[in-house]
Amino acid sequence: MIDWKLVLEAIGMVIYATFVGFIFMGIERKAMARIQRRVGPPIYQPIIDVLKLLGKREAISHGFIYDFGPIFALGVSITALLFIPIANFHLFSSNADLIVVAYLLEVPMLGIMLGAMSTGNPYSAVGVQRGLLTMVAMQLPYGLAIIALAQHYGTFSLNSIVALQGIHGWSLFVPALFLAFIVFDITFQAMLGLEPFDIITAPAEVSMGPMVEYGGKHAALLFTQHAVQLFAETAFFTVLFLGGAGNLGVFFLKQLAVLFLAIFIASIFPRFTIDQAAKFFWKWPTILGIIAVLLTMGW
Repeated sequence: MIDWKLVLEAIGMVIYATFVGFIFMGIERKAMARIQRRVGPPIYQPIIDVLKLLGKREAISHGFIYDFGPIFALGVSITALLFIPIANFHLFSSNADLIVVAYLLEVPMLGIMLGAMSTGNPYSAVGVQRGLLTMVAMQLPYGLAIIALAQHYGTFSLNSIVALQGIHGWSLFVPALFLAFIVFDITFQAMLGLEPFDIITAPAEVSMGPMVEYGGKHAALLFTQHAVQLFAETAFFTVLFLGGAGNLGVFFLKQLAVLFLAIFIASIFPRFTIDQAAKFFWKWPTILGIIAVLLTMGW
């Protein structure tokens, strides 16, 4: 029998996450502008952009894969969101949801890249190549940070990790996991597509890369997907290192702190070239990740 209360809660959470994700996108633009001594657009500008894009007519289509890419990416982002314990909401739960969410948060980019490659645009192809190399490069440090967390807490359950932090304190204050925090934060910067790892889109260089051919309703879907992804990624970070929260207000403030950290890093570091990004991931974050894993083993 269908639990309609749970269904309505899930729909409500998706709507809330999408709205907050758009606000986060607006805060990101506004904060970056203020740091650069500009006024910047209003915080609600991403919502206006999406509504405007939904009203545009498109005369070009590149086939089924081009249409399916943004839908697939949005669907995976929503699925990842429903596995994360947000305040008292947690629709899907398993003994290994840490691995499930870590994997699902990377999959949307593959959907976008699949659709982008079907356009035949050379800028899309360059952006996709850079995106795939970045994903490959960040896998090792990203995985090491996850292993360090799972090894320290002895579980792959996000609910258990939140509960243990409630007893023993946030992961951020555990020396071994502080190294994992640094590694995760570096890969988190790349997952958000922010400097110094924004080489995939590089607006002044490859015209938004994989997204260059998308417009109208397709672009609106991509904006919405990014909003959900941004909310899910900040929520995942909050759960792993800041102990989650028992209510949405506190959870929101912690997500905001995570977002401002990412904005601050993006504001002070110049863009890496793709070879610099790959070499960087395979050097310092990997070394710190290995040390974090060894420390959680009791070495």
